[in-house]
Amino acid sequence: MLQKAKEAIVSADSRTKGILAMAVVYVVIMLATVSSGAVNQITDFIPTVDIRLKDGLQEEKDYLVKQDTVSNVLNELNVELDQKDTLNKDKDAIVQQDDLIKITRVETKTIEKIETIPYSTKTKGSGSWTKTVVQKGKDGKAKRTYLLTYANGKETDRQMIKEEIIEKPVDKIIQYGGVLKGTTFTGRLTIYGGDCTGCGGTSSSGVKLSPTSGVNNTNSPYLYYKGKKYYCLAADRSIPFGTVIKISNHNLNTAGTIYGIVVDRGGAIKGNKIDIFNGSEGSGKRYFGGGTSHNTKFEVVSLGSGNANFWR
Repeated sequence: MLQKAKEAIVSADSRTKGILAMAVVYVVIMLATVSSGAVNQITDFIPTVDIRLKDGLQEEKDYLVKQDTVSNVLNELNVELDQKDTLNKDKDAIVQQDDLIKITRVETKTIEKIETIPYSTKTKGSGSWTKTVVQKGKDGKAKRTYLLTYANGKETDRQMIKEEIIEKPVDKIIQYGGVLKGTTFTGRLTIYGGDCTGCGGTSSSGVKLSPTSGVNNTNSPYLYYKGKKYYCLAADRSIPFGTVIKISNHNLNTAGTIYGIVVDRGGAIKGNKIDIFNGSEGSGKRYFGGGTSHNTKFEVVSLGSGNANFWR
């Protein structure tokens, strides 16, 4: 090819010879460039790309980096990862234009806490209307060690790794059925007088309940017993004579919470039904207003002996 170029130059005119000579020089230079590896350098050229980096809680930043693997790009930016840190991309993935590399910084720590162990409630017995808390519940205490995991400063996991019981909880025990001190029930409260149908003016325990002169001729609805005064009650036979009962949530024209004592029975007074003496049902004296209430709260304050003569 060079021989033909030489012949062409020799046979050409002077102007053409100059142009051909310059072309030959250009070709020679190009061949020298190829032989020196310059073309190989162009072939190995690595492009750059714009990326965004969000490192943990830091603000997002823009970078111009060589297009390479995520791992190499982070190395180029002098960003180190701890063993538990995570990425939104595979480390071997090639970053692309406008990619977002997101690093989640993960850390763990342990803490100790004194915590409450709630007590359990257990029941025994049977019955439909009385309930007694025979043992109060009490919470326990425990010292617990937790392993906490945080991702970018936010707790994501909590595991108890150790527990030491400081104080065991005490079960609450509820007995259903029967009547004891502390027994509670909800039921009907009605009023009655000493002149009610079938009443003879005297209670089943011998207390005088007169429609004209009140309890034991005191002109009041109260029985005085052991230095205190109580309203007189007729109650179920399971509740002994002399039992003191606290009464609330009623609609009587009295104090909101009153106290009565069981001195009487009645054919219709069964279970959670209680009657309270109010003087007369007829033309005699009445000591307070109000009527029947169906959601009255009753609580046994003290359990009576059951002896009909307890009050004498």
